[in-house]
Amino acid sequence: MNKIITKHIIYFSKSGKMTKIKNESVDLVVTSPPYPMIKMWDKIFCRQNPEISKELEAYKPYKAFELMHKCLDLVWNEVFRVLKSGAIVCIN
Repeated sequence: MNKIITKHIIYFSKSGKMTKIKNESVDLVVTSPPYPMIKMWDKIFCRQNPEISKELEAYKPYKAFELMHKCLDLVWNEVFRVLKSGAIVCIN
């Protein structure tokens, strides 16, 4: 029986700036990001960008929604950067 040899490295860092991971070096990303405009995640987004808090307090949900997605865009850019060609991303 052939063995499949794998290598697993876990980094605990912000996913919007994964400096320890080389370009095009990852085969699989599995993630469950926070979802914009769901109350349980609002505080996480507000800590990342205090402007989001201001927009929520000013009852400007569309602006807050856009700012939350800008936070997530940093993550998606990094995911794209580190993935090998033909790799897989699983987003819950």
